[in-house]
Amino acid sequence: MPISFNLLLISIAIVPALVMFDGPVAQSLIEALAAIALAFVAGTARATDVNLAAHITRRLKLAAAVPVIWMVIQLLPMPLSGISHSIWVNADEALNQRSFGHISIDLGKTIEALTFYLANVALIVVGVFVVRDRRRAELTLFVLAAITALTTIALIINGWVPVGWLSAGKTNDVLAAVSSLGVILSVAAGTRAVERVETRRAEPARQKPNARAALLLAGAGLLICIAGLAISATFNVGLVAAFGIVTFISIQFIRRAGLAVWATGMFIATMVIGAAMIVLWRYNSGGTLSPFLQFATTASPDAISVAKRMLSDASWFGTGAGTYAQLLPIYQELGSSATKAPSTAVAFAIELGWPMTLFVFALSLGIIVTLYRGALNRGRDSFYPAAAAACAVIILGQAFCDASLLHSCIAVLGDAVIGLGLAQSVSRGDTS
Repeated sequence: MPISFNLLLISIAIVPALVMFDGPVAQSLIEALAAIALAFVAGTARATDVNLAAHITRRLKLAAAVPVIWMVIQLLPMPLSGISHSIWVNADEALNQRSFGHISIDLGKTIEALTFYLANVALIVVGVFVVRDRRRAELTLFVLAAITALTTIALIINGWVPVGWLSAGKTNDVLAAVSSLGVILSVAAGTRAVERVETRRAEPARQKPNARAALLLAGAGLLICIAGLAISATFNVGLVAAFGIVTFISIQFIRRAGLAVWATGMFIATMVIGAAMIVLWRYNSGGTLSPFLQFATTASPDAISVAKRMLSDASWFGTGAGTYAQLLPIYQELGSSATKAPSTAVAFAIELGWPMTLFVFALSLGIIVTLYRGALNRGRDSFYPAAAAACAVIILGQAFCDASLLHSCIAVLGDAVIGLGLAQSVSRGDTS
């Protein structure tokens, strides 16, 4: 499956361009690459590859299909006016006609959101198939670490010398997200170099790896991404990045310390309780803001106010995936500066409805648990699922802090990392 693998690498390599040209064209390009890569996978995959992929994703396949089903339902005509959005009812009254409405207020935007979601799932599936090979996995990790570092450099430079339409303020949340992921990927690349040296010492017959150069490059990438994080991150985003780093380090500690099962459970429970206490410390229970808005401290008061009104009017069924921008002018006041959602979480809650939003976040937690368990069960190469679990923690946490996940470049990075982690979360012997 070399063509599919090359297309996956191309998807990662264009991330810096996606930062500058995010929008329908960029999403269409990602969708095309994902579709072509998946088609080549379908045409070249062997039965053993299919069985292995099915084993890896056995707990996630049905859950990942639920958002697809819900977005399709949002597109269907609704015979009950209480389910369809009120905009269709008002339109019928204005035109003095009777017709079925829809949950979505903009069918075209919901179709676009559905297509992009399927493209993201396709990239993860492609990753599961094509990076099972150790050499491909190493190259993918190197490309991911390099691209995040290069993108961080580009965004830092843009902060000093903005490029026309790409002002520093518009990319601050993207810089924070890219640099947070880059920290994890650089640490993982360094861990890989150290483990290869240890393997060389245990097995002298193996080819000697160039560990010094690998560590030097990983260290340089780490410093660049730390600088980007320091420049752009808010306190909440910094905490989220810390959660991701602790996730990665905890796996290495458990493996190297050789903790018993009960000790591992106690250690993980302590970490989870500690993280929950930190979140509760940052959460203002006496405030009037929804939990979907509490941590979006970078958003303007105007954007928070608009999102708060939209959230209060949104039904359990949502307004349709991808419709936040279409709904925004209705709630904006004259001279409003709000142009996007304060956070990914509030955008999901408004567009999908809060029940489906909670399901999506539960699915994210399921992916994190799957990757974390896979990292603990793997011996060699456990740093791949460990890095993916840490990155998934960061993506989930930042969904409540800003709207970076709605940017196509962050989605592509997340897809590639999760696909890599899932592919390396089990050894071939574990499927028997």
